[in-house]
Amino acid sequence: MPTKAKNFKSASGKMHSIGKIIKEIIIPHRKGNIRLNLEFVVLDDAHIQAFLLGTDYQRMYGIEIYNSKNRHIIIGTNKENKFSLDIPQVSA
Repeated sequence: MPTKAKNFKSASGKMHSIGKIIKEIIIPHRKGNIRLNLEFVVLDDAHIQAFLLGTDYQRMYGIEIYNSKNRHIIIGTNKENKFSLDIPQVSA
């Protein structure tokens, strides 16, 4: 799906968007699932393995994200209640 004209820049210069993906992410929670409607912009020559979740969402839902060997999140104060965030790598 084409994107509207937006400017994307990196430390090495301007980046060009070639499309976008709209995806609903569901994170399990004891008080009800957290549903996030996310829009990912596909950039030419951009290679990433993760997405960023804004601090506002993290604080609102009590989410902590750990980027250890196996990426996972903890919701609330129970450190034993971990959810995997392993996202398969997508290639074009």
